[in-house]
Amino acid sequence: MKPLRYLLPLFLISVSAISFAGDIQILCEPGLRIYLDDVFVGTSKAREDGLALVKVRPGKHLVRVEKDGFLPQSFEVEILDLPIEVKVGEFSPTPPPVAETEPAVAEVRQLVGSLVVTSAPQNCVVEIDGREETKDTPRLIVGGLPAGEHTITFSKQGYDPISAVIEVYPGAEITVRGDFKSGKVETVHQGKGSLRMTSTPRHCTVSFMGKVKAKYTSNLNMTQLPAGKHPITVSIPGREMSTTVVILNRTRTILEVNFVKGEEPFVMSYEPK
Repeated sequence: MKPLRYLLPLFLISVSAISFAGDIQILCEPGLRIYLDDVFVGTSKAREDGLALVKVRPGKHLVRVEKDGFLPQSFEVEILDLPIEVKVGEFSPTPPPVAETEPAVAEVRQLVGSLVVTSAPQNCVVEIDGREETKDTPRLIVGGLPAGEHTITFSKQGYDPISAVIEVYPGAEITVRGDFKSGKVETVHQGKGSLRMTSTPRHCTVSFMGKVKAKYTSNLNMTQLPAGKHPITVSIPGREMSTTVVILNRTRTILEVNFVKGEEPFVMSYEPK
């Protein structure tokens, strides 16, 4: 019997070492196909409130959710020290077929973006355009939001509600933080991203972040740019135009510049790196 006395403490030690850091809870309706890093991992079920992925290795991953007849939704997540919750938003119908289907689909995909919602304290109720979400994890990811302005409100018992109007960018993931103690809602721009600029005509002069560059090629690429809003000025002989470029973490900002009269001077879109 003597050896058994040593087995019990060893068992208890191994149980206490269990970690749930690799868990991803995908909240969605049943019957959706779920992919992790382009590998099919299962179909969402009502009893799982969607699909629960456990013991996912640390690091960055891409979650894709598919529904027949609708455009897929993708979420970039990062496994750190705590579980992650991903909430799938409403799906956009697949556009009717056209002569060039792939470019058309790509354009529609850029019309929606995602929010990563954090708060202090952690547990609260988040309302986006009147739709309530319960936040009881460090990060709540809400996808499928149309590009443009949205009203977000944080509510928690014992604190006054706090609200703000935030802008969702097409194809991008925006982090929003509600701080009940300071009574503020802020858009968090952290990390680094990149910028790719095209122009018509091809040759122009670009002034961006204190530097002036001459653009001769089809694309002007700039990397390792700090996240945030930065003014940019582009010019050709006889004409100068300015706008504000938004650089997002782990995201490539694509800026299309058009000096042709009657055309939209600036078109901005985003794609994950």
